[in-house]
Amino acid sequence: MKLHQQFDLNLKVLKIDNFNDIPRAVNEVPFLVEKLTKNLIGKGYTVVKSSAYFMGVPQSITVVKDFTGPFVSKFSSKAKEDFKTVSKKLGIDKLFE
Repeated sequence: MKLHQQFDLNLKVLKIDNFNDIPRAVNEVPFLVEKLTKNLIGKGYTVVKSSAYFMGVPQSITVVKDFTGPFVSKFSSKAKEDFKTVSKKLGIDKLFE
């Protein structure tokens, strides 16, 4: 069974209220999202980023994992927890919800 979890971009977290925030949003955040993606792939997930981007950041990220066996339903939250763990380590845990 393939389980998936979609995470949508939370624009409020980018806080682009003034010109000082723009360089971070343009330079640092896309790099961190790529690290997030690579870490999740390393954990065995298939990562699908939306084709729509906002300042170099995808509008959504969907993580997919194949599970087999009788306990598949118990693992449905695993994708969400792994995503949160990896994104928290990178300091972008509130960027996607």
